[in-house]
Amino acid sequence: MIKRKCILAFLTMIALFLVIPGTSYAEATPTYRALLIGNSNYWDNNNLQGPTNDLVKMENALSHHYYGSNNTSFSTIKAKRDVTKQEIISSIRETFKDAQEGDISYFYYSGHGAFDYYSNSAYLIGVDGEGLGVHELEMELGTIPGTIVVVLDSCHSGGFINKELHLESSGDTVDEDYINGFNHSIVDIFAQKKSRNYLTSSKYKVITAASKYEYSYDISYLDGWGWGGEFTRAFVTGNGYNGSFTADNNSDSDITLYEIYNYTNNNVKNSNVQVWPQADNFVIGSDFGDLSGDDIKIWDTFTDTPIDKIWNIKFNLQLDENSWKNKIYVLDTYQNKLPTRLEKSANGQIISIIPSHNYDYSSPYTIVIENGILAASGSQHKKKVLAYFITEKNKLDYEELALNTVLNGYFHSHPYPSVQGAFESFFGHPTWDYFYSTDGSHVVEFNGNAYKNYVYGTVTIQFTVDAENESFSVNYAAFDHDPMSYSEFEGLLDVIYTNYFYPRDTNHLDDIFIDENDSPVLDGHKEGR
Repeated sequence: MIKRKCILAFLTMIALFLVIPGTSYAEATPTYRALLIGNSNYWDNNNLQGPTNDLVKMENALSHHYYGSNNTSFSTIKAKRDVTKQEIISSIRETFKDAQEGDISYFYYSGHGAFDYYSNSAYLIGVDGEGLGVHELEMELGTIPGTIVVVLDSCHSGGFINKELHLESSGDTVDEDYINGFNHSIVDIFAQKKSRNYLTSSKYKVITAASKYEYSYDISYLDGWGWGGEFTRAFVTGNGYNGSFTADNNSDSDITLYEIYNYTNNNVKNSNVQVWPQADNFVIGSDFGDLSGDDIKIWDTFTDTPIDKIWNIKFNLQLDENSWKNKIYVLDTYQNKLPTRLEKSANGQIISIIPSHNYDYSSPYTIVIENGILAASGSQHKKKVLAYFITEKNKLDYEELALNTVLNGYFHSHPYPSVQGAFESFFGHPTWDYFYSTDGSHVVEFNGNAYKNYVYGTVTIQFTVDAENESFSVNYAAFDHDPMSYSEFEGLLDVIYTNYFYPRDTNHLDDIFIDENDSPVLDGHKEGR
């Protein structure tokens, strides 16, 4: 079993241009603490049967975690049942009051969640019916030194990291209440709001049961598990329950955030698991290690890597002729070795990894440097090194992504049909164009013909696309270059979507144009570059 240890490497490595000193330093052992919240019995009798069981299963899983070369376990695991909003806050303060920089603090919640569409805020619900909002939770967790791991099994939990789900096909069939949760809302695009504090700073490692517009589910399992959250079951079975770590994809005895995300995402069927950060190799769970095994060093993840990247790995001693040739390689996301060519520099200290073909766009890879590499002097390198990298996005994909986001998307006030379906059934000669604006935005511009006061003109609407979250907002709307007001744009949407269900002979817009001085104008026009 492979675990990390602090030993002196005779052959010290300088990998990916980062220096590792030639002497070993004692690693400060972090203290691990956990607060587990399970809310089942609510004030209004809208009770849940799963959280009580979830709490037991999560406590079981964490009790089997052993981190680092010293097999460090949790010093504190506090489980709280049926607590109010204020009791959640008090429990956070009490559990983590002694945390220091370098410590790891886990916060887990199973229970009801809520989402306010207008303020774009998610909530954890206390048993008293009071909601603990994302900004309030961040205020409490943000004061705790060290790294904070947040695991949330509640409806709309993706709202704590501002993650929503994009419907990729306008042909998807879902219930009306369900589709309301998957639209691309423009509810707040006309108001200037202060940014909300999400759990997305570098101190957080977050995984949630659902996107911000989705429900998560309690399920009664008939295999002896009993009632429980679908997400929690997947999380704990992959990460320590009864000593089992089935999410350990590369069999190194550590469960990374990336591994547990892939595992839960594949095993949760009724919602879409969300994670922050993406493809992160922070160790979120670890099995008990054999201290006589090989040491392993994991590097930070490199992002936006060019697809033709040549990696140079520098050693501090001249290498021998052959020992390195089969011990340095690249794995893809399925742990398959990629065809590469290795070249040694003239001084014998640098190995270049040259891919036989370009890496795929937006894909994770792992550089593996095995132990046992020999220097010409006979010294042996005893540390196995894993270096993760994610390749750059294909810039050509932004056009397709932006167009798909808008055309297959939905307005909060009009969740059906898709934007494309409604607009193209109303306007004459509809066109959709993508451009990258001068202010660095991905923009989809729609143009279509309609009548205003018996004048046949062109309606122009610009959608600004958030490529990372695959959502959009409307920054500009005009009839023949005359910007519309907020009220007029709302009226336009009403006419378009009413026409879809009750078609009429002509597409007149006369009724929507009004004179309201207090209504802001949609005039954030963007120019391409």
